[in-house]
Amino acid sequence: MVMSHSVIMRQCTVVPGYSRFLNVWNADFLLSDGQVEDRPLSEHVYRVRERLRLAYAVVQEALQRSAKAASTWYNRKVRPYEFSVGDKVRVYYPRRFRGRTPKWQNFFENTGQVMAKLNDATYVVKLDRGGVRKIFHTDKLMLVK
Repeated sequence: MVMSHSVIMRQCTVVPGYSRFLNVWNADFLLSDGQVEDRPLSEHVYRVRERLRLAYAVVQEALQRSAKAASTWYNRKVRPYEFSVGDKVRVYYPRRFRGRTPKWQNFFENTGQVMAKLNDATYVVKLDRGGVRKIFHTDKLMLVK
């Protein structure tokens, strides 16, 4: 007896093609704070967990160093602008319109108000359009005079 594909699909509880996503192992690889479970585990599992903890620590340290280096490199040539809370600023928005020359476009189109200073180079700005609060770097802001 020959069945059509739709009949086979109706008889299956799992859609063919998606079964590979359902064969997920329920392995606990969460990197906890060294909590040991009550049930005995093999020595191999303990070694794998310890290696994962070590790898996680190494990667986290490398990412922090990389982020600090990138931030230092970016902030190196930026002019230090100072804004105070409540200042009206224009926000850099580099949208290019089709058919217009960029020579005559104003990229500081959006305006907003400085809400907070996070550090020497970043500010929280509440935009006038929509009232959304976003974080901007100092070189993306210009004081409204």
